[in-house]
Amino acid sequence: MVIPANTIAMVNMWAITHDPGIWVDPTAFEPERLLARTGGAEVDVRGGDLTLAPFGAGRRACPGANLGLATVSHWVAQLVHRFEWLPDVARPVELSEMLKLSCEMKKPLCALAVPRSGSSTT
Repeated sequence: MVIPANTIAMVNMWAITHDPGIWVDPTAFEPERLLARTGGAEVDVRGGDLTLAPFGAGRRACPGANLGLATVSHWVAQLVHRFEWLPDVARPVELSEMLKLSCEMKKPLCALAVPRSGSSTT
């Protein structure tokens, strides 16, 4: 196979994350499938495992991956610590997707953030 000069090639991350040869029931929302302790596969999100590669891999891997992981981990921990999260019954979870630069939820995920008692939200 010859790829013509100046061709832009992109990895099809949607196909990778929906491959039934890798994932059991790939369209089901099961985040625990990524945790080895629950019987799932231990997946390295830092790019060493191409089963799920949010930061790319190889020479073109994101140079800010470690900073991104640390920042997201910090803010998620803060949000979980300071708020109790409840489903928004007026807007049920809709898992349909749309493909842009990455695969996104067609309808945004909505939840109600209720401040925990004694927790400062500033």
